[in-house]
Amino acid sequence: MLVRVLTATLSGIEAIPVEVETDISRGLPSLTLVGLPGGSVRESADRIRAAIRNSGLPYPGRKITISLAPADLRKEGALLDLPIALSLLCAEGVFPGDALRDYLVAGELSLDGSLKPVRGVLPQGLLAREMGLAGILVPAANRSEAALVPGIRVLTADSLRQAAFRLSGESPEPPDPGPAPLPVSPGSPAMDLRDVVGQPLGRRVLEISAAGNHPLLFAGPPGCGKTMLAERIPGILPEFSGEEALETARIYSAAGEPPWPSILTRRPFRAPHHSVTRAGLLGGASPPRPGEASFAHGGVLFLDEFSEFRPEVRESLRQPLESGEVVIARAGTACRFPCRFLLLAATNLCPCGNAGHPRKVCRCTPALRERFSRKFSGPLLDRVDLSLSVVPVPGDEWSAGSWGEDSATVRGRVMECRRIQAKRHSGRPWRTNGDARAPFSELISSFAPEARILLVRAADRLKLSGRALNKTGRVARTIADLAREKRVAAQHVAEAIQYRLPENITPGS
Repeated sequence: MLVRVLTATLSGIEAIPVEVETDISRGLPSLTLVGLPGGSVRESADRIRAAIRNSGLPYPGRKITISLAPADLRKEGALLDLPIALSLLCAEGVFPGDALRDYLVAGELSLDGSLKPVRGVLPQGLLAREMGLAGILVPAANRSEAALVPGIRVLTADSLRQAAFRLSGESPEPPDPGPAPLPVSPGSPAMDLRDVVGQPLGRRVLEISAAGNHPLLFAGPPGCGKTMLAERIPGILPEFSGEEALETARIYSAAGEPPWPSILTRRPFRAPHHSVTRAGLLGGASPPRPGEASFAHGGVLFLDEFSEFRPEVRESLRQPLESGEVVIARAGTACRFPCRFLLLAATNLCPCGNAGHPRKVCRCTPALRERFSRKFSGPLLDRVDLSLSVVPVPGDEWSAGSWGEDSATVRGRVMECRRIQAKRHSGRPWRTNGDARAPFSELISSFAPEARILLVRAADRLKLSGRALNKTGRVARTIADLAREKRVAAQHVAEAIQYRLPENITPGS
């Protein structure tokens, strides 16, 4: 008897449909698995045999041939255990042959027949919806993840025996709870801007960065508050929208990255150590796996001690900052990982760290300072919209307790600014000014005449590139949006210009 069951394998964060074809015929008891199975799939034969027998179900004692189509696609992962086992049981007549016709199946088997959670259930649910299937059958531990996909039915089971009985109609499926609610942050973040003493400019530039999704670089001596400011940006960012939540959760689901198998509840904040490799930041390995940049998709990528990252790691950020995705090419395949993140970086201004300090003397020689500044290439800094030299807080501000607004107040302004931008960019693939790819002529059309003149003169005086000119204009547009102004005035452009680069940093070659 020939039986077909639909499942999927993962390529990057995409689910690729796979058809499991099982044929049982006369002959000596054996199992042949064809169709480019990976190591974990080849080993599944022994797991499946033990799981079926330990579940008290009949295992075919004849010649078994299993084909995984398409035959030229390599299949990896233990998620094929359940579809292969169910196809064997279906061919043996345990349940009707058409019971799995409209469902995509995934699950890993233990030797006792229980089902373990598997990676990539969310991409598989999206695939089932795209293919017009009725639903998906997954381990019970993956229910909340699969239920995030609207428009499909979710069948679950704790064991192979329970899955077989439900398909045969002997064990009823519990009521379908319907689509799961979108991830919601459980309360306000622990770190609040209220904790920061002084630093009014740091607060202001952080708000502009969050409002327009503009990359930001803090530069200054150690202990002046760069990291403290950066760690509080999650508290002023808006909550996920439905589409953003699904897109980011799909990356974590496919990679099995914590909090998987739980649901992602807030925008990610990733802060890799400066020893991270290029593959660790952008993705790599075989099969390709997403890196920290993709795990920060929809959230924040914070690179503390930016000057200590390897040069090739820093420079590899150029293309992702522009395109919002990373393409990992391997022999015979190419995986696309989305990585539209908000970049925050922090660095000192010299090797000793005292450059820019109002009370300490920098003891670095001019040659050392120049060599240090050349760590930051011009093309990389050209892609940073906002830069600020942060200085230590004076003692009188500490004693006076000069705290500013809390995160909730700032977040309200950021959300209103993002609402204005979403309305302006309606119908386009971007939502914020920092991500906008509209022509410069369209951007400049909302500038007052004096604002245009100031922007052009600043570009000539500061020798700004075309990209830097466009980014300065977009920052000015965000500043005007925060002020709820329809036209960009000269003061908005003037503020955007002062955030271009710290005076102490000179781009390297």
